Amino acid sequence: MTTWRDNLRPASFRGVPFHVDSDSMPVGRRTQVHEYPQRNEPLVEDLGRITREIKLAAFVIGEDFMLKRDALLNALDEAGAGDLIHPWYGRLTVTATGCSVSHERREGGMARFDLVFVEEGEKGFPPGTPNTARQLEESSETLLQSAIRRYKEAMALVNRARLAVVVLQNGIAGVQMAISQELRQLTGLISSVEALADMLINAPGNFSAMIRGQFSSIGGSRSTGYRWGPSSSTLSSSAAASSIEADPEFASTVAALPEADPEFSSFADSSRAITSQVERSRDLAAQVVAAAGGNSAAGGAATAAVIEAARELVRDALIVLAVRTAAVMPVVQAPASLSAYPSLQQQVVSPIVRPDVPVTADVVAMRDAIEAALVAAEQTAPHEHFEVLEVVRKQVRAHLTEVARAGVRLAEVTTLESLPAVVLAYQRYGDATRAAEIVTRNKVAHPGFLPVGVLTVAQE
Repeated sequence: MTTWRDNLRPASFRGVPFHVDSDSMPVGRRTQVHEYPQRNEPLVEDLGRITREIKLAAFVIGEDFMLKRDALLNALDEAGAGDLIHPWYGRLTVTATGCSVSHERREGGMARFDLVFVEEGEKGFPPGTPNTARQLEESSETLLQSAIRRYKEAMALVNRARLAVVVLQNGIAGVQMAISQELRQLTGLISSVEALADMLINAPGNFSAMIRGQFSSIGGSRSTGYRWGPSSSTLSSSAAASSIEADPEFASTVAALPEADPEFSSFADSSRAITSQVERSRDLAAQVVAAAGGNSAAGGAATAAVIEAARELVRDALIVLAVRTAAVMPVVQAPASLSAYPSLQQQVVSPIVRPDVPVTADVVAMRDAIEAALVAAEQTAPHEHFEVLEVVRKQVRAHLTEVARAGVRLAEVTTLESLPAVVLAYQRYGDATRAAEIVTRNKVAHPGFLPVGVLTVAQE
């Protein structure tokens, strides 16, 4: 349940953060009262809304409070209006006036500010913005449901007695490889191509239940996949519908397996996961397109239909996994640049803590890769499934564009001699702890010896 504390925003002025103890602001109308002889009631003339003067009791604290204090002083000394992020009222355009700063010996490591701002134009309360991550998660759930429905509709029409086992095993080898590499928790249930073929022939409902069970629903609950399929009116008969339902015992086994739903740890890990998932899904999409243009006479139409249904279901499941990996990526604001940096000795004792901020180019590449996988899936999708894929594609673009907008951009530096990464990081950013970032981005063999020439680094 969302509380009022969840709606508070971190306070800052011109991008410099600080903490707030209390605030006050006059409200109401400016008026002129006219009193007349022999009249009991005065005439109140409205002169417009009162000027909003925002007063904040603020402070900065920490081992580096002097750096934070100086950064806020510089922001207050700048001429003209600036953006104030008010914890309760959101973004306001204001001008600083009559501010003061104080220190107290008993409050070591802290500087207090009495901030006074005058509004500049109309006040902007925190606007309602769409939760792109939540929308993307909901559309991925719809895509998963549509993929499983398509699989069950296709399998209900297949005469499994006419399946060519060897041709089927050869056709689903790519499906088995994708599952073993991206859905490793399922390899205990289908550890080989032969086991997968046996499941598709004798218990096709178990296969869809296995895929369904790896993803939690929107409410956070987890479905076992049992009795997850089209209604009997959609199928040719109720017997066909029951033939592709999962065994209750198998569904319970699937529910005990670990879920595939991702959790965010870092942007680098998310990028690697999405790249792998998208590549596998596009491989399966290419196999579906190639099979559609080929000849299925070798194994028969029934065998070709089962192979296609399995490929498309796993392809869409990998897309859902990539989409949910993207959905948990947060929109992180880049940290404000410091006006001064501590010495290297101070950084050894108290390192600069920076939030994990994505690189804009990396996020855009991830966005384009997922969109390409969705477009590849759309090539062979029927109309209803195509519409679901298209909704997911638009929401992937919307969410990852927001993530990329908050990221940092890249620049190139040329080194004339081999330097340790820690030296270059301190020279460029004033932050020696960012050496690992330079090493990782340029794939350097040893952090003590950067290669001579052009290196790619973050602009900020």
